[in-house]
Amino acid sequence: MSSERQEHNMKSPWWGEHIHRYNIALTYISDSDKILDIACGNGFGSYMLSEKTNGIVVGADISDETIRYCSTKFLNQSVLKFKVIDGTNIPFEDKYFDTIVSFETIEHTTQYKKMVQEFYRVLKNKGVALISTPNIIINTPEGVKLSKFHTQEFTYNELEFLLKEVFDDVEIYGQKYIRYNSKSLKNTLGKFVENVLYTRGIRKTPLFIQNKIMQLFINKDMYPLAEDFGLVKDKNEILKCKTFFAVCRKK
Repeated sequence: MSSERQEHNMKSPWWGEHIHRYNIALTYISDSDKILDIACGNGFGSYMLSEKTNGIVVGADISDETIRYCSTKFLNQSVLKFKVIDGTNIPFEDKYFDTIVSFETIEHTTQYKKMVQEFYRVLKNKGVALISTPNIIINTPEGVKLSKFHTQEFTYNELEFLLKEVFDDVEIYGQKYIRYNSKSLKNTLGKFVENVLYTRGIRKTPLFIQNKIMQLFINKDMYPLAEDFGLVKDKNEILKCKTFFAVCRKK
């Protein structure tokens, strides 16, 4: 699998925000929903969704290798299926799914408009599509994409225009890192130490040593957990966030 697909059994700086997004998705589904998780990657998020519904969860990815991995790793076959699917040509009938989950996907294809239109087509009336994508202003401040896997990234206004052209109702949030939101000496010191550990050269320090240092200051490991993230709705705050989280509805 490409380096953009986070394996569920590997520790990484991105695992916490990845799980946080799926935790949010769980609040939007019912116990009978048909759900499409497009660009499911390692499949762990699809599995989380399958634990919430007795309907159907389709974990979809364009990579054959990824789908083979997911199909052997997660065996909740009564609800969860994995299929090779191109998000710009989804092989399901109109109005089939109650919920579509598409996290960190639309930045990977130049056919993002067609992909979003496909989401709308296969979504039932009253259905919801949950879409996350990087904020180019924060993720790529110098304007040159840091990820070789991204064909483009979006500003707030670009994303809003794209989604509102297709969906009937769109709300855009920011996924914010909130570990140090509360004011305290412990958090001030923890944030300072974390920033030091992320600096070039020092960030190569073995993770177990970084974890011991962070435990001394905040009783947490270096890499964030899902609880270290939250959604913000104020546009001024959204613009400061690395990731946009859009809730898109079909009437």
